[in-house]
Amino acid sequence: MTAVLTLFSHSPEATEFIGRELARYLHSGDILTLDGDLGAGKTALTRGIAQGMGLTSHVSSPTFTIVMEHPAEKEGQLSLFHFDVYRLADGDDFLDSGLDEYFDQKGVSVLEWGKLIASALPDDILRISMHGTDEIRTIEISFPEARTNELELLEKDLSGDVRITGTARLITNN
Repeated sequence: MTAVLTLFSHSPEATEFIGRELARYLHSGDILTLDGDLGAGKTALTRGIAQGMGLTSHVSSPTFTIVMEHPAEKEGQLSLFHFDVYRLADGDDFLDSGLDEYFDQKGVSVLEWGKLIASALPDDILRISMHGTDEIRTIEISFPEARTNELELLEKDLSGDVRITGTARLITNN
């Protein structure tokens, strides 16, 4: 069972804000997949996550490098490992490259186009689906059942914020 929070963003800045708020609920070892339309804001969301984690390094899409490391900058801080797996054939390609070793480091892994390597990922990951590229972007955030409470808290943090319009709703699926 998963819990899904649907949000609507009208700008890259609002998408980054969602990422900053989401970062408050991330833990060492978390794996987030970002899937959806090209240009829907996956890198903007990741930039917000990095900011929310207190990281100051520049975040851009790792399209040609596959992974960009954003190391912790002070004691007690987590690193961010930002992947773009679009150019990988499948989960075996990911595993054969040894990229899964990042999951064991002290940090958070964000994988753009994560569905492409789903077979290489554990079941208890956080999934984010993003659609739309023009005036409105739909962002669906799914947490495993064991973390439904954190998603409810995120919903409270975001509800009523003028940077995010539309309806924030939490749905629990089987």
